[in-house]
Amino acid sequence: MNATHKKRAAWILLPLLLAGVALLLRHHHRPSDPPFVTKPVLLGTLHRTVTATGRLKAMKTVHVGAQVSGIITRINVDFNSRVTRGEILAQIDPAIYQAQVSQAESNLSKISTKISLDTIQMGRDRDLLAHHIIARSTYDTDRAQFMMDLATKRQLSAALNLARTDLSYTTIRSPIDGVVIARKVQIGQTVTSAFKTPRLFTIVHDLRMMRLDTRVSEADIGGIAPGQQVSFRVPAYPDRLFRGSVTVVRDHPRTVSHVVTYDVLSTVPNPDEALKPGMTATVTIHTGEIKNALTIPNGALVYRPPSRYLQNTHLLRDRKVTYVFLLSGKGAEWSVLPVPVTVGATDGMVSQITGRLSPGERVIVRDKEERTDKRGLLR
Repeated sequence: MNATHKKRAAWILLPLLLAGVALLLRHHHRPSDPPFVTKPVLLGTLHRTVTATGRLKAMKTVHVGAQVSGIITRINVDFNSRVTRGEILAQIDPAIYQAQVSQAESNLSKISTKISLDTIQMGRDRDLLAHHIIARSTYDTDRAQFMMDLATKRQLSAALNLARTDLSYTTIRSPIDGVVIARKVQIGQTVTSAFKTPRLFTIVHDLRMMRLDTRVSEADIGGIAPGQQVSFRVPAYPDRLFRGSVTVVRDHPRTVSHVVTYDVLSTVPNPDEALKPGMTATVTIHTGEIKNALTIPNGALVYRPPSRYLQNTHLLRDRKVTYVFLLSGKGAEWSVLPVPVTVGATDGMVSQITGRLSPGERVIVRDKEERTDKRGLLR
């Protein structure tokens, strides 16, 4: 082979060699199998929800206090005791109040006796006045004394009623049927009600029906209304789903660290009394549904692929537009296509979107090398 033929062969082989090198580099940087986990775009019904945290309370809670001061001499109930309306819970030493009743009765008896004498004197004065034996002023003075004694009797009668009422208050009774969930007094303890009524017991009416208090952010409160269904879980029963319904959406705002929330109250059946007052709940409020909604997993909204798979890397820095990344092609002929979307309602797992996507297309939710735990959460 002469030099001319060698040169011509070199010019023919060079492009082939360069193409082979490019092909090798392409296969080195882009694997034949896409290194992504994808999920399909679905068309269906989206159940709109609002997620928040809440706390369980009894439907009616009564704090039982003492209206008089004294030493606790007897306690008849303890934690978890079931009580009925009027049942005696505790007894305050009644000795002082019994003495006050006796004193008031004695005072009333004295004035009653004096009024009897006044009545007799008034009868005599009328006879004497009729015969002009005494002056009119004497009669008027005796009559005024009689009227003052009647007023004093009424005053002492009120004092006796007050003493008897105070005596009755030494017996602490249950105001409702329910369960004692707190006892804050011991036998021998002195309670003082001079400035503030002491709290002795806390009684809840019925634990078979409970109230769930949930604080919802101002961004989500607009879609919540009475009658909507509520589902929630508590840490004590992680595998059990409890349900209830919204009863009240309070208009009063709560502001903590510039975060505004509103109270949403729900009624929750608790027939087996598994739920306890004070439990913390993770609450989902079902606010409605959207039919024929185009949905994608929420993971697709936050995923960003490595820049080597994108032609326009500036998309990774654009925070004003929400992009999802579509995997197109098959086998070694695949590519990543960014698609701008508008995000709508969500149920916490998937979100409604509008954009240039069709049902059945696959969006990337994460890389294959990312590991998940048993709950499906990324490690």
